[in-house]
Amino acid sequence: MSHLSTKQLEDLRLRLLDAKSSAKILLAQGAPGTEPVEASGKTIGRLTRMDALQVQAMAQMSRHQLDIRLKQIEASLTEWEAGKYGVCRHCKGSIGVKRLEALPEAPFCLACQESFEV
Repeated sequence: MSHLSTKQLEDLRLRLLDAKSSAKILLAQGAPGTEPVEASGKTIGRLTRMDALQVQAMAQMSRHQLDIRLKQIEASLTEWEAGKYGVCRHCKGSIGVKRLEALPEAPFCLACQESFEV
């Protein structure tokens, strides 16, 4: 954590806590569009059953991505408490301040993240 100032660390911790709270609220509300689609074959308003199934799949994927983000936030908070926040989980180098400001739960430095996405 030495590459981050005390103020930066505290600001990032607060952002992580806010993001965690927001994610939990959204997950608790349930995603609209994830309810089962009736198999009646009738149209649902202007949407066909196939359109409704596509909307349902997209809503379920969004919920899954939000759940992953919540887990990343919680892992980052655990690292913060252990004094390891801001350290890349892959190369053990520093995660840039600008990257952490943009994505406080970032588990990898930009170089490692880019290497995974190739």
